[in-house]
Amino acid sequence: MKALRVEKFYAFWGQDLDTSTTPLECGRSWRVKFDKGINFIGRDALLRQREEGIKRIYVQLLLNDHDPDIELWSWGGEPIYRNKKYVGATTTTSYGFTFKKQVCLGFVQNIDNLGNTHPVTNEYVMAGEYEVEIAGIRYPAKVNINSPNLPTKYPDKERESYFATRDKMVSEPLLRH
Repeated sequence: MKALRVEKFYAFWGQDLDTSTTPLECGRSWRVKFDKGINFIGRDALLRQREEGIKRIYVQLLLNDHDPDIELWSWGGEPIYRNKKYVGATTTTSYGFTFKKQVCLGFVQNIDNLGNTHPVTNEYVMAGEYEVEIAGIRYPAKVNINSPNLPTKYPDKERESYFATRDKMVSEPLLRH
């Protein structure tokens, strides 16, 4: 089950997400009802974060050039590099049987040379070249910010049924199913 959830980019409370993670950082802001006029705890902080931009974002990384039969596997907590510069760490990892490669989930940041964090955008994430370091060896990785399309028996039904990782993928007609 863990391998399947990592492949589908499903976050796990206590391992990927905790009390310091906001819905905006992990792509679940569509679950927050800002437009209902209800003043819930943390609403002002989320609105401020939405306006100023998030400082970290939840991503999925598919390791390339990693041979799972002979090389060490990641366990979580491995450094993530963007354009050769440290930007975050993995939270959960697993072998992806559908992808036939190691899959890592984690958070990345936009950190300047002075160590200051800046807002992270989807464009920033997708424009970089990523690596994940396992036991001192850096492996190139393809980054995803959306759930990947996995092979399925019923593609028209299953691919439209659950969009857990990004706001732009949810549409009103799908929510009525």
